Amino acid sequence: MATKTQVSPLQVKQQRDFKGLSETNNIAKAFLKAPEKVGAIMAYAFGYKHDNVINMLTGGLKNTEYINGSEYEWDLHAQSDKAIEVSVATSGTQIGMGGTPFQLTLGVKWFDVTDVLVGDDGETYIRIMHEPIQRGNSYVYTAQLVSANREESIDPALLQVGARWSKEWSSVEENSVKGGAHGFSTPYKLRNVLSTLRKTVKVSREAAKVVMVIEMFDPEDPAKKTKLWSKLEEWTAMAKWYRELDASYLYSTMTKGDDNTIALTGENGRAVVQGAGMREQIAPANKRFYTRLTYEILDELLLDLSYAANKWGGEYNFLGLTGMMGMNEFDSAIKAYAKGNNITVTDNGTFINGSGSELEFTGYFRKITFMNNISLTMKRFPPYDDVTRNRKLHPISQKPIESYRITILNFGQKDGEANICKMALKDSEMSMWTVAGSTDSTGGVANSLNVNRASGVDGYEMHFLSQSGIRIKNPLSCGELIYKVVG
Repeated sequence: MATKTQVSPLQVKQQRDFKGLSETNNIAKAFLKAPEKVGAIMAYAFGYKHDNVINMLTGGLKNTEYINGSEYEWDLHAQSDKAIEVSVATSGTQIGMGGTPFQLTLGVKWFDVTDVLVGDDGETYIRIMHEPIQRGNSYVYTAQLVSANREESIDPALLQVGARWSKEWSSVEENSVKGGAHGFSTPYKLRNVLSTLRKTVKVSREAAKVVMVIEMFDPEDPAKKTKLWSKLEEWTAMAKWYRELDASYLYSTMTKGDDNTIALTGENGRAVVQGAGMREQIAPANKRFYTRLTYEILDELLLDLSYAANKWGGEYNFLGLTGMMGMNEFDSAIKAYAKGNNITVTDNGTFINGSGSELEFTGYFRKITFMNNISLTMKRFPPYDDVTRNRKLHPISQKPIESYRITILNFGQKDGEANICKMALKDSEMSMWTVAGSTDSTGGVANSLNVNRASGVDGYEMHFLSQSGIRIKNPLSCGELIYKVVG
């Protein structure tokens, strides 16, 4: 029997007959009536209980977008604030002294008359005095130093090639005609395709009689719960199905080339389309290697990811997926940093529980907030510990190398939309059906030649299909720390 205490978002009990079970409470019927709602609850439940983290944090939290085609695009918009590089150096001494106008050559026409710019030192201000003149691929601005000190001039380093200037504000005179505007950047365009996944399971006539009752809780309101029933084989298949989906959302690789050709074909000769999963979408520059994890390595990467999120106008909420060895590395890194900086680590006063000879050390770190107020929460990701899949072992620990990997995902939002979102073809996120043989989907056995069935199997077949994928709106705000074996 199910316990009275809720230990997970779903609790189950088995029974071997259909007594007291109504057809309308069959989980398959529930999917038919409210596929999006039940699908979200199932994704959350399986993620909570079986650590299908990606499904839980996307579909389980209703971060799913439904589209009408198999291919989807999105724009990565830059903020309108940019620092523009000097393209041609301005030579001379005492440039700008006494309010003398001077020329500033930039590679982009970005600023307007009246704009006040600041240099790389963060202290030197100049004002654009006239509209720029195009000269080749550059734009020549006439500017004047903003200072009451008539003896002040500009540091020549601020006018060399590669030095950058950005807009602070626009200042004008009395009875002015206009003020400054702001520039616009053409967005990056990213493209991905949905993957079509299937699973087929045969249920024997005898197994069709084994039933289980599932008590499910709504992730948005745990007080809301419902009891549904399913056959054990169906439930087992569904659990494995969600794991396969989660794996595809992480590991899937694009099969469509830049020329839109697909070399991978199926049995019927048609193309097998796979979209890029999370790992392939993460910016290559943010994939870094380590041999011993340290506080400084984490701090540096998280700082870069936060700047990337800010640059494109989004928030950040970092979650690190890793295996058991990665969890150990993280814990050791934080403790080593605390010890090296003479920081006393306490939790309600101490990490030590008990007294006398019954002392127990229970402290471990799973979250850190760095000095710049950037936080990282770690979560164990069982696929990284799967010895069946991850067969490359550490030469000393003999644990999977993949268990040391830390995949840092930004689950923040931009303009109210989740940075990481599940994408699905409308009405095809979770398609399922049965093909009856000697039994139908309710366990009823055919007992007459007048009963028509579509399969000769002594039981029935279940089919699952999903055309879905994952979109990371800002792949520059995600990264990975990959363990590198030395020697």
